[in-house]
Amino acid sequence: MRLVFAVLAALLTGMAPAGVLAQQLPIQYLTQQDGLGNLSVNALVQDATGYLWMATENGVFRYNGAEFRRYAQKDGLADTQTIALILDRKQRLWVGTREQLYVQINGRFQALVFEGRGPSPDASQSLALAPDGSVIVQSGLELLRITENDGRFDVRRLFSAEEVRRRPALRDITTFLVEADGRLWMNCGAALCVRDSRGFTEFGTSAGVPADEWQNLLRTSDGALWARGKRHVIVLKPGAQQFIDRTPPGEVMRKATMGTSLVEDDDHRVLVSIDSGLARWRGERWELFGPGNGLKIGSGVIAMLVDRDQGLWLGTGGHGLARWMGYDNWENWGTGQGLPDDKVFAVRRDGVGHLRIATRSGLVMLTSPEATRAVPVPGYRAEQWNSMVTDLQGQLWTSSYVGSLTREDVRSGKVTEVAKLPMIFQLLADREGRLWISTGDGLYVIDDTRSPGKPHLAPGLPKGSGLVDGITRRSCQSADGTLWFLRPRMLWRLRGMQWDSFDLGYEVGREYDAMACAADGSVWLGQGSSLWKTRVGASGLVREAIQSPLLRERAIQALHEDRHGWLWISTDVGLVVWNRRQWRQFDSSDGLVWNDLNSRQLFEEADGTMWITSTNGVSHVTRPERLFAPTPLSAIIEATERDGQTLQLRDGDRLPWSTSALNLRMASLSYQHRDALQFRYRMAGLEQEWTTTSVPQLRYAALQPGSYRLQYAVSNLNTQSESEVRELRFTVVPPWWLSTWFFTLCGVLGAATLLLLYRHRVRGLQQRNARMEQLVRERTSDLEARTRELELSQEALRERALRDGLTKAWNRVAMLEMMEQAMQKSQRDGKGFLLCLLDLDHFKRINDTHGHLAGDAVLRDLVRRLNGCVRPYDLVGRYGGEEFLVLLPDLTQANGAARVEAMRMAVASTPFDIGDQGTLAVTSSFGVVEFDPAQPVAGLELVRRADLALYRAKELGRNRIEFVGPDGDAMK
Repeated sequence: MRLVFAVLAALLTGMAPAGVLAQQLPIQYLTQQDGLGNLSVNALVQDATGYLWMATENGVFRYNGAEFRRYAQKDGLADTQTIALILDRKQRLWVGTREQLYVQINGRFQALVFEGRGPSPDASQSLALAPDGSVIVQSGLELLRITENDGRFDVRRLFSAEEVRRRPALRDITTFLVEADGRLWMNCGAALCVRDSRGFTEFGTSAGVPADEWQNLLRTSDGALWARGKRHVIVLKPGAQQFIDRTPPGEVMRKATMGTSLVEDDDHRVLVSIDSGLARWRGERWELFGPGNGLKIGSGVIAMLVDRDQGLWLGTGGHGLARWMGYDNWENWGTGQGLPDDKVFAVRRDGVGHLRIATRSGLVMLTSPEATRAVPVPGYRAEQWNSMVTDLQGQLWTSSYVGSLTREDVRSGKVTEVAKLPMIFQLLADREGRLWISTGDGLYVIDDTRSPGKPHLAPGLPKGSGLVDGITRRSCQSADGTLWFLRPRMLWRLRGMQWDSFDLGYEVGREYDAMACAADGSVWLGQGSSLWKTRVGASGLVREAIQSPLLRERAIQALHEDRHGWLWISTDVGLVVWNRRQWRQFDSSDGLVWNDLNSRQLFEEADGTMWITSTNGVSHVTRPERLFAPTPLSAIIEATERDGQTLQLRDGDRLPWSTSALNLRMASLSYQHRDALQFRYRMAGLEQEWTTTSVPQLRYAALQPGSYRLQYAVSNLNTQSESEVRELRFTVVPPWWLSTWFFTLCGVLGAATLLLLYRHRVRGLQQRNARMEQLVRERTSDLEARTRELELSQEALRERALRDGLTKAWNRVAMLEMMEQAMQKSQRDGKGFLLCLLDLDHFKRINDTHGHLAGDAVLRDLVRRLNGCVRPYDLVGRYGGEEFLVLLPDLTQANGAARVEAMRMAVASTPFDIGDQGTLAVTSSFGVVEFDPAQPVAGLELVRRADLALYRAKELGRNRIEFVGPDGDAMK
């Protein structure tokens, strides 16, 4: 049986080309939906600030991790079919198109002229920076050098007419490489050549260079020279004179493409684009990645970039910008790689080193580290295999949720069903040769796995202990041999023949369901979102709560302490790792196969790598040491705007005073863990408290003249890191009528006027005028006082009529009236609005549990939080009870979803203060309807649709937002 299976596995493995890796790559595609207007990316560079720049078939795009900004005709790019990019020493961007060469100066692109026309690069590797700072461009199959003197650019041919006459191949240059020592490598027709201080040296077929159309050259960190042609890849090692053929196997470089790429990653591995995707050289062999790994490249990988955080970006011909998330730290396996089911329960090495993967629909294995697909294991039914262990003899024991217990002989491969038990949760093979079986109806044991008999209930257990006839879910063995068994509310310990029990207490809905033994003899326990480290002290069980914001509102599914003492925690929303100094969270945006890790299994390999099971496949963390690599954060002020005009606001600048608001946009040029970014800011001297937001938009209305210091920073919850606080200092200059010279002039004119009046007016006339003026002032003051008193009285009456007495928000009548006015305005202006109907989840429970005064406090604080999230002209009103209406003019779902999410987070993120009773966590549900003036409906119908959306949000689990479009249908 073992021989037959080995032959079958070898045949299945051999069906894939050599070097093809089958794991699912964690690729994120950025396309037009993300703001990348053109999906053919021809070149990629990263500037010193951290921005990613890409040349596309329709303009240049800049990416900050959150959004794209396009540069085209309005920015000076007359020709938008861009193909090449480079940054010079001054961090100016050079852009090559098929018709022209541009350089970006002060935000605008300036075209260069050579002999009455523009230099026109031919390929993505058509620009290079020389050691002296000049720019070399390949244009029309010849090389040009561009130098700058006093702000003027001079374009000249790199080779003299005499050099070209002696070497006609210099008229046919398609690729080149400028080295730091001044050497220039290029193709000379179908060969390669180098020009250095000794002249030209040509490398042809006798030097190992096959005739080809050479497209890319790369000098790697080990000093080797790589060349990529249309059909070949060759390498010249340091000091060698003979190139080595290193073409990837399998005829993978045969298709014509828009461009090719050749880069070196941070681990000194070379990546080359091939027909189906990528090939990566690992020092001894090629690894191939293509559609089987989930890589979609359209017409090919045209550009590649390894960023400053060692991330890999791919520019594709038709599929936009691709980011390999968690580059080479994660390998993912799913049904596309041979698993019979996406839900994976367990991973384990068997006695001969094969990796077993237990799924909901059967058991498969990887027969070698180079295996391209998982293959079925003979002898196993298609059951829900959920736990695997190897005993001291190397035999594999496997259990299923339906109660099957099997043993597989390590030599023959024969699978024997040992017993049929109640639902089995976990197997544990201890160091004494016993097999412990945690089931839904008691704890069973096989006393000796060498000659196993039938499993029986564990001896020595007190009757009624729960281990006899109750659920036992988890088990582990400490370094000293102590065995631990976990029940929902009880922890049991077996030392020798002595059983001890420890009551863990009971909380509704919070049973203990995760356990791991620590190296120091203590035990880790998971209870809902609570993590405990427990040990047995002189007076019983001692529990220490381990706090982390990354576990808040999470459900702990599995725990494992690895050989380094790191704690790995599977949760329902991703993986959390603690190295005893830092906490970090990882999810699908970092490369994890899936966020829902409720399969409850973690497996550590002998080499320290980790396998993470999930409901959508399994992830292999190949480099755990990189999980805590420093991730420097920095925040920048990316753009400022006022009066509809973009400002280039720099530190120390002076701004003229304006009645308009100053709008600023922050950015963080970090491309990892972006979903967890939080920006905070304050205007020092104007604001005492920091404002924290996930939306990096700042707005300061009509700043008064004076000096200001805007302080800002960014933090990342998932990596528990924060940037340094930066400052933007600027001065708002007062208008001329508030300037010192104007006040001085007014004073002089006033004094002269008084003097003139004093000399030319009769004293009596002055007195009479003074009396008349006094009478007028008194009468006017009296009338103004009465008028003001009447206005205040009327305003107070109106406020009482339109405001809610408890929360001071607009009442129902006022909100419905203002909604009708907004609908009329919307139909006049053609701009829609969002109407949000929100409801506090389980509000009745607050009144019933904490009293109506607590409920009133929650309602008042809710209105305060909502007002803090909306714009000055947005409307917040109480619709009835715990239901509130929020009207957001000029917003749609596309540009208003973030503001609605901010309101929901304002409710859920911070507990409400209810006085002496402490604080109370409250969530809310939102129903949001979009009013379209092109499809107007009645006001009550609009409220009804919002109410339906709110009802759907309640149905789908509360603490969420549901949108309804203008046509009344639910929106994604």
